[in-house]
Amino acid sequence: MKIQTRVLWIGIAGALGMYGARTLWLGWAGLTYPYQLDYGEGIVLWFAQQLARGETIYKGLEGLPYASSNYPPLAMLLSAALMPLFGDGYAGGRLLNFAAALIVAALIYAIVRVETGARRAGLVAALFFLAAPYIYHWVPLFRADLLGLGFAFAGVYFVWRWERAETANSRFHPGIYFFLFTCCFLLALYTKHTLFAAPVAAFFALALRDKRRALGFAVALGASGGAIYLALDWLTRGGFTFGLIESNATVFLLEQLIALLTNFALTFPILIALAAWRWGARVRAKKIGVLEIYAVLSFAALAMAGRVGAWENYFFEAIAILCVLAFGNLPRGFRDPVYALLLLLQLGLFWRDPRIAADLIARELPANRELETLLRRTPGMILAEDMGALATSDKDVVYYTFQYSSLARSGKWDQSWELNGLRAGIFPLVVLEQGTREDVDHYRRFTREFVSNLDRYYARTQRIGKYEIYTPAPLAHLQPAVFGDTLALVGWSAQPATLNAATLNLTVVWQAQRQPDRRYTAFAHLETGGALRVAQDDHEPRAGAYPTTRWAAHEMVRDMFTLNLPSDLAPGKYVVRLGWYDADTGDRLAVPGSADDAWILAAFER
Repeated sequence: MKIQTRVLWIGIAGALGMYGARTLWLGWAGLTYPYQLDYGEGIVLWFAQQLARGETIYKGLEGLPYASSNYPPLAMLLSAALMPLFGDGYAGGRLLNFAAALIVAALIYAIVRVETGARRAGLVAALFFLAAPYIYHWVPLFRADLLGLGFAFAGVYFVWRWERAETANSRFHPGIYFFLFTCCFLLALYTKHTLFAAPVAAFFALALRDKRRALGFAVALGASGGAIYLALDWLTRGGFTFGLIESNATVFLLEQLIALLTNFALTFPILIALAAWRWGARVRAKKIGVLEIYAVLSFAALAMAGRVGAWENYFFEAIAILCVLAFGNLPRGFRDPVYALLLLLQLGLFWRDPRIAADLIARELPANRELETLLRRTPGMILAEDMGALATSDKDVVYYTFQYSSLARSGKWDQSWELNGLRAGIFPLVVLEQGTREDVDHYRRFTREFVSNLDRYYARTQRIGKYEIYTPAPLAHLQPAVFGDTLALVGWSAQPATLNAATLNLTVVWQAQRQPDRRYTAFAHLETGGALRVAQDDHEPRAGAYPTTRWAAHEMVRDMFTLNLPSDLAPGKYVVRLGWYDADTGDRLAVPGSADDAWILAAFER
C-alpha cells in the first residue's frame, strides 16, 4: 500500500472512530435523558404506557381520549414489556431503538464480510452506517423506525443466506431460513407498516429461483399477517383500521419530497455513486439477488417521504443497502488512493457539530423540569404539542395534535371538541413550542382554526425554554372595527384600566377579512383630546414574527402594544387610536368615518 493511500485510510479510520463514538455517546445520552427529544416520541411513550396498563391504543373518532396509535403495536408492546425493568419512561423504548441500530450494523458487517471475503470491508461498511447523520440523529429516540428496520433487514439477511444455502453447503436447512425471514418480515410490518420494500424484494428474489417457494412465502406472510390484522381490528372494533389507514391518510407534498431527496443526495452522493456502480456491475453479470432487488425497491419507497410528517426515517432502508453495495469492491479499494479519497470526502459530508446535541440536551433539561412541575400542579385537561411532557408528568394525552389536525385537513374531523373547548376555556393550559404559532403550516401539528381560536380566547402568559404557555384570557371588550377590506378588530383588553402607571399594556385581537397580500404595520397611539400624540407603538404583528402576508382569511391573531407614558404626563383625558398602514408605502388602511384612518378605541384618564 502506497504511503498516500495509507495516510488516507488512517484519516478514514480516525473519522469512522470519531463518528462511531459520537453515535454511541448520543445513544447512551438518550437512555439517561428523561424527557422527549423529538416530537414523535411522546405519543409513542403514551401508547406504550397504555399497553402496560392493559388499555387499548386503537380507537375511532368517538369519545375521549382523541388519540389512536397510527403505528402497529410491536414497538410499543416491547417497550411496555420492558417497563418493569426500566420504568415507564423512555429508557426501554430507546434501548430497543439503540440495539436495533447496532444489530443492523452487525448484519451489514456480516453480509459485506462474506461478499468481499474481507473483515475490514465489513467493518468499514458497518461503521459507515453508524456514522450516517440520519442514523446519528435517530439513535437516541424512542421511535419505531430503527426497530422496524432491524426486523426488515434481518429478513433480507436471512433471504440472502437462503440464496447462498441453495447453491452451497450450509449447516442450516433452507426451510429454517424460510421460517426466519418470514417471521422477521412479519415483525417488521407490525412494527412499521410502510416497511414493505424488504418482503416484496424477498418475494421477487425467491421467484427468480423457486416460484413455488415464492408463492408459499407470499401465502404464509399474507395469511399470518392478515389473520393478526383481522383479530386486532375485531378486538378494537375497527380502531386498528382507523389508526393505521384512515388516520395515516396525510397530505402528499411534492416540495417536501424534493427537499428531502435533495438533502439525501447531497449528504450521501459518493455512497450512492459507489453503490450504483456496484449494483450495475452485478446486474450486468446477471448476479441478481435479494440485495439488488431490495436496493431498487428501497429507493422506490422513498416516494413516501412526500407524506406530511415524513423525515429522515424514511431513508433508513436506502442507507442500509447503500452501505452493503458501496463496499462490495473494497478489498481492491484498500490499495486505491482515489477510492480512499472518495470515502474520506463522503465522511466529510457527514460532518455535524457534536456540540449541538450536547448543548440542546443541557439547555432543555432545566426547561423540561420546570414544565413538568407546572403540569403536575395544574389540574384538568391540558393540551400540549410536546405530548411526552404530559406522559412523563402523569397527565393523560387527551388529544393527539398532529393526527387530529391531519384528519381535520382531510375533512374527516370537524374540530368541534377542541375549538369549543378553547372558547369555553376548559383547558387550563395549552403548551406550544416556540415558532409553532408563527409557522403552523410548516409543522402541521395544529390547524389554522385551532391557533386562531387559541389567540382569540387564550394569551401566551409564560415562556419556559422552548415552550410557550397559553392560559385562558377572555377579552374585556368586544369592539368590532374594520380597516379597509382586509383587517378587522375583534376586541381588546387594557392593563391597567387607567393611566396611573408608567406603561399601558394593550391586548388586541385582530381578524383577517381576507388573506392579506401585503405586509401591514399596526399602530396604537395615545393622544390628547387635541390629537397631540404622547405615546405610540408601531410594529408588525407579534414583534414582526408573524407578518400579515402569512395570515389566512378569517384568522384571528392576538397582539400586544406597550405604550410607555411620559413621566410628566399631565392629568386629564386621553384616547387610544388604532390603525394599520402599508409597511412599504406608509399608506393607511381606510377606517370609515375617520379623517386620518385611525379608529378611536377608548378613552383613558390620568
